[in-house]
Amino acid sequence: MMKILPVTLAVVYICALSACGPSASQEGVSIMQALPNAEYPIDVASTGKAQLEDGVFEEAAAPGSATRTRISLGEEQAAGDLNGDGAKDAAVTLVADPGGSGTFTYLAAVINQEGVARPIASVFLGDRIVVKSLAIQSGEIVVTLLTRKPDEPMAAEPTVEVTRKFRLQGDELVEAE
Repeated sequence: MMKILPVTLAVVYICALSACGPSASQEGVSIMQALPNAEYPIDVASTGKAQLEDGVFEEAAAPGSATRTRISLGEEQAAGDLNGDGAKDAAVTLVADPGGSGTFTYLAAVINQEGVARPIASVFLGDRIVVKSLAIQSGEIVVTLLTRKPDEPMAAEPTVEVTRKFRLQGDELVEAE
């Protein structure tokens, strides 16, 4: 009887870990793992959507053009609940290089729809900026970035720190007041 009890406890423990479904942290990990291969709405793509493969999307900047538009998943990512359903959603940055002098940074919201990553909205953050941090707090996406003063040329290094907050309104990201 004594030998059966430890084995029974071990089996119950293992079953509890696997049979009760993914925990919130496991859902957060799986949605985060899906981000490099998701399809993001972004206005610089010719169709308005960029299907990333291993974190990158590329297409001709114009039909027949040798210039390429490249959209890549930025390093900044955050997990948290954006729509109040209790599931771990995500916020990411996308960096678009349309082949000219600009490098455009976007913020994208990704909803966890029953364990599947569903990017639903993106918003332009700036040209040649530096995103310092990204977080989801109380249903809002908080972005801290470095930009330039209004009178500075785009060639100047961004040094002005700005914090912006966004929230989902339907399927759109809107700046919070």
